[in-house]
Amino acid sequence: MNHGKTVVGIRLMLLRDYLQANAGKDRIVKRRDIEEYLAQKGYPIEKKTLYTDLVILEQEFGLQIEYDPHRKGYNLLNPPFEPYELRLLVDGIQSSKFITREKAREITGKIKALAGKETRESLNRQSYVADRVRSMNDSVVKDADRIHQAIAEDCQIGFRYFHYTPDRSNPKTYSKNGAQYIVSPYALLWDNGNYYLYAYDSEKNKFRYFRVDRMERISMPLAQKREGKEAYSQKDILRQKAKVFDMFSGKEYTVRMRFRNELADAVIDKFGKGITMMRADEEHFTISAPVEISPPFFAWIATFGRRAKILSPEPVVEKMKDFLARAADMYKDD
Repeated sequence: MNHGKTVVGIRLMLLRDYLQANAGKDRIVKRRDIEEYLAQKGYPIEKKTLYTDLVILEQEFGLQIEYDPHRKGYNLLNPPFEPYELRLLVDGIQSSKFITREKAREITGKIKALAGKETRESLNRQSYVADRVRSMNDSVVKDADRIHQAIAEDCQIGFRYFHYTPDRSNPKTYSKNGAQYIVSPYALLWDNGNYYLYAYDSEKNKFRYFRVDRMERISMPLAQKREGKEAYSQKDILRQKAKVFDMFSGKEYTVRMRFRNELADAVIDKFGKGITMMRADEEHFTISAPVEISPPFFAWIATFGRRAKILSPEPVVEKMKDFLARAADMYKDD
């Protein structure tokens, strides 16, 4: 082995990693900082050699390095990540309910390894899930990867699906009496801090949502090819997500609703900026939107009390009345 070439190769890798972690469009690194870093790693470098290495990184590795004569340092015009992007990644990981504390710390550590010293210190913070509710299923991240693999290979998957119970001696109850689901996976969705599988269930002849942290014994991609392709091709998954509440599927209606003006934020948060809000009077506006009717939808409307009302169609209005009547009945004196 040519020792000289090995030394040059290692030095170039160290220099590349240092620039990618510490330099950016608005961040410079000075020559002396680079020299001190390489010396600490056991690869001291002379000024002329450093210039040669920088040229190699530009020509062979595609780094866009620019010298700033005013600040007397080097910018990297195409860093893999800017500090704010790493902070967004860390915040997303730390605030996710479907990742356990231990896994969140592990992934955050890997993200911090991509950052320079100053940025790493700013990443030493923690975003908090409300009440710090976390999934108890530590395999969610790996399970999601297995689902992605099945989607890429156009294959079905199998799994068991459970719900929690208040019984400490028997904390889980399994759907289908513990029998395996065989479904055709099409997408993974992140909603309200949870990961959901959107899949075609041939037994039910429809698409369904499954919480990934409540799926167990997820198989490797099966030999059977996915079903439901034609039906999926006719769906807009982003629009589909706006129709459902807390990932509860139901019969779809075009629902006309009236809201007080101060609820515009809540309506846009749910239905998106593209929703048309029609002025009803000085204090109210109306919208019409496709909704898959379910208890979470009625609960969402009820959250606003007298400030929101379903206007049509009549079957949905009647279901809303029944939802409220049943809830009120629970609080009647015995």
